[in-house]
Amino acid sequence: MRKITSPQLPRLEELRHLFQPVVPLSEGEGWSEALVRWQLQDGTVRGPLDILPYWFTPNRLEEFTRFSLDRAGRAAVANPTARVSVNLSPAQLLLPGTLATLEGMLPTVRSRIHIELTEQLYSDGSAIADKLRHLRQRCGVVLLDDVTPADLANRTRFDAPIDGVKVDRTVILAVLGQKSEGISQETARRFIAEVTARYPIVVAEGIEDPIACEELAALGVSHVQGFGIARPAPELRSEASVAALARRTEVLAPGRSQPSAGIGMTVDEKPNGLSSR
Repeated sequence: MRKITSPQLPRLEELRHLFQPVVPLSEGEGWSEALVRWQLQDGTVRGPLDILPYWFTPNRLEEFTRFSLDRAGRAAVANPTARVSVNLSPAQLLLPGTLATLEGMLPTVRSRIHIELTEQLYSDGSAIADKLRHLRQRCGVVLLDDVTPADLANRTRFDAPIDGVKVDRTVILAVLGQKSEGISQETARRFIAEVTARYPIVVAEGIEDPIACEELAALGVSHVQGFGIARPAPELRSEASVAALARRTEVLAPGRSQPSAGIGMTVDEKPNGLSSR
């Protein structure tokens, strides 16, 4: 009789973070986004789709949130000239332990931690706005992640201290004249004009080719992120190292970006069109 084995579960001790730079196109500070990965004993690396469904359950969410913030804080301590961003969902933001975890860090550390608020649906916008006001006093920057023309109004309907937005890759595709379902180039460019007029930080996500940076900078985009700029890596880059990528981007832009092996990437993250980051 064949033995029935239990499915593998992503234990915290098997999770690690890779760091992908978010590079300034002109003046301004760069940072790196912490991307969670599951390192299995056989060397296989799995991404968020294999991790979050397990940890984003009510009885596990607070532990996972503390883990994510603590790991980001430790990385910032190890590299005192680096800035790092962490993704938090509205549900994570509302947890009582989230602010407490940040308050437990030295001010010089938490001031270098950026928070990216994900697009998860939520009903109590006033509670989110209140938490964001307290959060903003305890961290470096607060951004809305993966914004689109369809959801920006709803996500900003309450007065909350938002420093900027990360524009979803589907919008960036359309901005650059590539086919993107559900959005025209005209609508996408109008949206970029709106957010660049409204926020000092506007990040274009999913950039595969640095040649796009010149056009995006002309439209007012402040930062870029994607495989064409820099791949996720185990090391957290210093702010100066991230800024150096901007100079590298200027060199590469007239030609084509050079392929490089992905470090710790899952199969679905290999370049194929536009990346998720």
